[in-house]
Amino acid sequence: MKRKKQMLFWIIPVLFVLYAVLTGGLAIDNEDHLYGQKRVVLPRGLHTDVLMEPRERRFDVPFIFHYYSAAAPFGLRLQIWDYSKEYRTVEIAEVLVEYEDGEVIRKTNPWVGHLRTSTEYHSSSSGGSQTEVFTLSDRVPNLALRHADATVTLTGQLVRADGQRVEFRISEIFKATSLNRITTYWQVISSC
Repeated sequence: MKRKKQMLFWIIPVLFVLYAVLTGGLAIDNEDHLYGQKRVVLPRGLHTDVLMEPRERRFDVPFIFHYYSAAAPFGLRLQIWDYSKEYRTVEIAEVLVEYEDGEVIRKTNPWVGHLRTSTEYHSSSSGGSQTEVFTLSDRVPNLALRHADATVTLTGQLVRADGQRVEFRISEIFKATSLNRITTYWQVISSC
């Protein structure tokens, strides 16, 4: 009996180490998204993307358990590249979220984002180059509070360096998708 206990004393840790090395640990993903990233049209010279970002949660115990969750509320990620270097500020006066089931959420809290100087680096077979550009990458938080197909409309103004204001109104449709899986952590890493 004593020999059996000693054997179990060694077998259990060896099996655990073998499990940890082979799997990296059990990985659980629960993801809700509003896809996708959209290229929107603003005044000439501006390249713009909008996407809905979920709130993310992560919990890890290395080589044992990994949990990742992406879910509501969703914030709007606004990215702007101004190659003309004309604009300095984006002011969003109203955001309208219209769900397919008829629910409408109107947010009128003003939101302001400032474009900053940035440098893009390019490389080619003839060498490297760089371009100075004004950029904005910022998040308008907690716009969509539930996971469902929605149309998001932004109304606001772009402010030029000389103070002149250019009004805009853009709308984009976002589709709700979900992903739920249980796998090994090594499989998660290999799919990234």
